[in-house]
Amino acid sequence: VVSIFLPHLSMERWMRVMAQTGTAPPDDLPAAMVAAGQHGPVIHDTNRAARLAGVQRGARVTDMKALLPDLRVEYADIYGDRHAMEQLMFWVRRWCPWSAQDGPDGLIMDTTGSAHLWGGAAAMLADMEAAFSVLGLTAQIALAPTWGAAWALARYGTVRSICAEGETAQKLFPLPAEALRLNNGTVTLMRRLGLDTIGALAEVP
Repeated sequence: VVSIFLPHLSMERWMRVMAQTGTAPPDDLPAAMVAAGQHGPVIHDTNRAARLAGVQRGARVTDMKALLPDLRVEYADIYGDRHAMEQLMFWVRRWCPWSAQDGPDGLIMDTTGSAHLWGGAAAMLADMEAAFSVLGLTAQIALAPTWGAAWALARYGTVRSICAEGETAQKLFPLPAEALRLNNGTVTLMRRLGLDTIGALAEVP
């Protein structure tokens, strides 16, 4: 099973459009995509300069503008992002016969029997990463025996993580508790109890 995480789809889609029109901001100019929140606009996505400056997803735009007055703000095209994910879901079937969306920023693929066609698992993941790069998209990719393990490694593992049969514990135990797809309240409670990683939780009777 291969999981593909596209952490900056909104920003990278917008940057590509701006580049085509010659109006893309310089790489060192902090920029953020925003979306509607319960108490006003919130940060939806950021470029690297904004992340380095401390702009955080989910934070209120007014707070981030106070922190960084020169932050460029653009509204995210949420509908466009969803449509792009739908298209990408079918596009990735060049590597396998089945794929599906996995949340708003992820794809899941059943690559059983496909890796050898690309020269092995490592070569297949590298080819996927390169193909997404050509589209102007950053893709974090992982392969594992199960959907959950692939999801966790794509988001919290090393670059192009590969987890073979029998390696699940070894690969997942060092990952943070968030990799179990737990809600924020549960993760906070686990941290208070000192259970910061999957391995620490696994050791609890």
